[in-house]
Amino acid sequence: MLSVILYGRNDGYGYNLHKRAALSINCISEVLTEPGDELLFVDYNSPDDYPTFPEAIQDTLTARAKECLRVFRVRQWMHERVRGNSHLNALEPIARNVAIRRSNPANRWVLSTNTDMIFVPHQGLSLSNLVKDLPRGLFHLPRFEIPESFWESFDRHEPSTVIEQVRSLSRLAHLNEIVEFDDVIRFDAPGDFQLMDRDDLLSISGFHEGMLLGWHVDSNIAKRLFLIYGETRDLTSRLFGYHCDHTRQVTPAHRKDSPSNDLDVFFNDVTSPYVPEQADTWGLPDMEIEEIRLGQAASRGYLEVLRSSMPCPQEAPTVCSVSPAAYDKVSYSAPHVLPFLVDLFASAPPALRVGWVGSNPELHSMFAAFRDSIGYAGSIIVFEPGADILGRKLKGLHAESLRELSDRVDTLIFDYNAFAAGSGEEHTDKLLAEIRAAFVTAVALETERLQSGRAARRFVAVNAFHNAFEQPTTNLLNTAKTPFSARIRQGFVVKLDKNCTNWAESMRVGDAGQRQNHAICSIGGKPGVVLHGPCCAVDKGDGVITLELACRRILQPFRLLDVVKGFARVKIFVDGAVVARRRLRRSALYLGGMDVRFHAPRNSILELKIWSSGSHEFEVRNLQIKKVA
Repeated sequence: MLSVILYGRNDGYGYNLHKRAALSINCISEVLTEPGDELLFVDYNSPDDYPTFPEAIQDTLTARAKECLRVFRVRQWMHERVRGNSHLNALEPIARNVAIRRSNPANRWVLSTNTDMIFVPHQGLSLSNLVKDLPRGLFHLPRFEIPESFWESFDRHEPSTVIEQVRSLSRLAHLNEIVEFDDVIRFDAPGDFQLMDRDDLLSISGFHEGMLLGWHVDSNIAKRLFLIYGETRDLTSRLFGYHCDHTRQVTPAHRKDSPSNDLDVFFNDVTSPYVPEQADTWGLPDMEIEEIRLGQAASRGYLEVLRSSMPCPQEAPTVCSVSPAAYDKVSYSAPHVLPFLVDLFASAPPALRVGWVGSNPELHSMFAAFRDSIGYAGSIIVFEPGADILGRKLKGLHAESLRELSDRVDTLIFDYNAFAAGSGEEHTDKLLAEIRAAFVTAVALETERLQSGRAARRFVAVNAFHNAFEQPTTNLLNTAKTPFSARIRQGFVVKLDKNCTNWAESMRVGDAGQRQNHAICSIGGKPGVVLHGPCCAVDKGDGVITLELACRRILQPFRLLDVVKGFARVKIFVDGAVVARRRLRRSALYLGGMDVRFHAPRNSILELKIWSSGSHEFEVRNLQIKKVA
């Protein structure tokens, strides 16, 4: 009988969104009483790694709501084609058209409304019964407002009680005020109740998809149907509609300076019900839209698949250390990391293609098994730097080069396992250096893609903590400060100013150094590494590192060894290989610093280390990396 259309996205659009949306969805479902009735929610442009909005609040929805709900997911990439034409993240006409195209063809009526409405029939609790005998046409309702503190007091789990409360309390609080407008839309804010014949919507190509700036989408569809019927009818005699007000917080569409669709173009000057330019394209007909049914076990969820993916329950807590002595020796348990890794992909598009760079077969096979079990069809393509070192290959599809891998995938995972199974400690340094080098190359390839205008892809780093992979990851990706135990850092490639960057505060302090204010100082009498870093990306070609130095104290005024070898040494590494080295002599301290030139044979990760003999106390105040023309 009735298809009710809602749309939204998984964000915080307005104060207490989850409460009013659950109230509305539960109350609307409560008044849908015919077997074919349905509630169509189009989740438009939620981030790909988030669940849809109804999935996120499903524990607050009633069994009846889950039974009625059909959720259609419009992915981010589907929105890209119109992103530049609108400031909005959710586009109403496209979202509503997606639902109309996929609505139950056996239902005569389509009700276009929003996730903040509560409908109160004058008799009983059935909206379906009220529309059974209606003649063909367009029907509107006036909208009555409910203050925020009013609807916040309702129990979202008791929709029939809420409807009765609204019925009685609205009269007590004098909320029922009809705000009239012209003959076309009849009432102010008509978009919260527009009851239309499904066949009419199909014949006029649905809502106008040129209306991408917000507002007046409801007025446009009303004007076009008015041109067919010559009138807009009123259902006030059969039910009231109540709107859960949410203007306590100013949302993008409610700002006083928010752009809006041109009222003359889309309402005053409209002379035809048809939109011929979208006759074959409205509602994304050629795109495969994911449908999610909360009331059915059609697909296995995250927890269920995780249970089946784990080899056995954990008998005792695992133990690890982040002490200075454990630097670059941190490994992980694959069963411990798996829940955090697959959590990033639990809501990803089923066809997402994953690039895997690493050599740990245990985590790779567990991740692949999880994706297979959850029903994802996207392939996992492997680039394995350690294949020649280990004499074996991970199972699955392989790419011959990083460029090939980059061209074939939608996201990339780098597994930096310090002790890959079967590698042996003698191979560890070489293996990890190759993974780091592959990461830098992939970042360079991603930068090329971004410069060509293509969308950014997610990079995931496994075990980029307390080791030599941490700084490249945090410097080259815009990552969150995730907890160590999760072993996951993820984000998107950031654009760095490689021509002149002050890295002094980004350097790591070594055993023979200490940070004081904005400088790193050597510890007198203690030989060893004073500082190292910054593990930043450099372009292929020549460059120079400028060190600003100052002397704090000379412990041994004259040592022949300092004359010959210097009191400190500077080395520059590119992808782990030494490309430049200099000795620090007293002249550098007297002059206030020194330059060290280097050559990067390719786009690479650069790292600098300074060792001290312990005979001088000195400080590094500033460090700049510049490209040389």
